[in-house]
Amino acid sequence: MTSLSIDIGNTRIKAGVFESNTLERVFNFENMEGLMLFCENLDTNTPIIISSVTNDDLSSFQKDFKNLVILNSSTKLPVINNYKTPETLGNDRLSAVVGAVSLFPGENNLVIDAGTCIKYDFINSQAEYGGGSISPGTEIRFKALNHFTGKLPLVEKSKSFDLIGDSTTNAILSGVMFGTYLEMQGFINLYSEKNDNLKVIITGGDSAFFFDRLKGTIFAEPDLVLKGLFEILKYNAPNL
Repeated sequence: MTSLSIDIGNTRIKAGVFESNTLERVFNFENMEGLMLFCENLDTNTPIIISSVTNDDLSSFQKDFKNLVILNSSTKLPVINNYKTPETLGNDRLSAVVGAVSLFPGENNLVIDAGTCIKYDFINSQAEYGGGSISPGTEIRFKALNHFTGKLPLVEKSKSFDLIGDSTTNAILSGVMFGTYLEMQGFINLYSEKNDNLKVIITGGDSAFFFDRLKGTIFAEPDLVLKGLFEILKYNAPNL
């Protein structure tokens, strides 16, 4: 059976097409109009789950599709959610830890989602989620340096950055990229000290900038949120 996971983020929209339990294709859309055009070709009985961190109107999906799950704080989950304010928890964070459990069941998992914001989320070997940390992503850091100063230029992120910046542009690049890398490595070290056999899964649009530098057993999974959404969809639609 064909089913669809849709992840509506701050800067991009992704849709994953699953056949049985396998993610077959991933589509990227610039806006909701593109996503809705894509969905016009789907059967109205297609099981769909939508996660959104925006305020986009989803009423057309509710009208057009019979087997639709819109992820919210009331949605049944295949993990234990101990977050104290579940109504404020980002759907992307929740979906990512569910995806981590599906990849490494019975393990301590740390998810690093490097997107507009960088999210660090931990779920233990009993599939109990307690929370994590949120910090600014690289683009926010670059824009902040440009916006809140009089002369610093707006610099674009790069995979190539040196410890010692030999120009103002390279100094900013060093500060933001190394600062982000060291933050990530620091969180990995702290969680590893407290949890045996920690699995670290990195995802998100900026993950490629840091994956090769991070030390430890790190797994890259660009479609972690889509896979987690699919697990939540299956949990709410047992016949899938």
